Amino acid sequence: MRSPAPLALPALALAGCLRACYGPATPAPAEAPGAVAAVNATPTPPPVLDLEVISALASSGLVTVHLAARGETAVEPRAIFRVELQVPLADARLSLLDAGDALVASAGTREIGAATILTLTPAVALPAGARYRLRVDGAASRELQAADGRRFAPVEWPVVVAGEPPAKKSPPSKAKRR
Repeated sequence: MRSPAPLALPALALAGCLRACYGPATPAPAEAPGAVAAVNATPTPPPVLDLEVISALASSGLVTVHLAARGETAVEPRAIFRVELQVPLADARLSLLDAGDALVASAGTREIGAATILTLTPAVALPAGARYRLRVDGAASRELQAADGRRFAPVEWPVVVAGEPPAKKSPPSKAKRR
């Protein structure tokens, strides 16, 4: 008589131990005819929706301009930005980004009621001819999260500061020695 393979005995012992500790294996419940078994138990996140903007404005003194959804909008160097969103979003933030994607130093407010109102005031006047992007996104992640679980895509508006950029100064010429 041949002895069982060396690995078969420990596997049988392990199976017996598992039955003793956890009880016999229970068969899977019978599926109803035509039912599809769940493959992934992880719930799928809600879809990312487009954010409805009521208004997006840049104002300075007596001049107020509506920010265009497409193309650049010219704004004054001392512009204050105001965006009103259709949905109340405690997660929303308004930021101004320069050409290198750096945040521009600014102060802002957020009012939440039936809608969300965001304002942003740059710390210093923006230089003439400079290009920026005004962006509404989420504070915790790039997407905005509503209290009811809805997710919204960020929104941005390209802006250019009115006026001619200052002429570049030529480097001073070196004095010649005699």
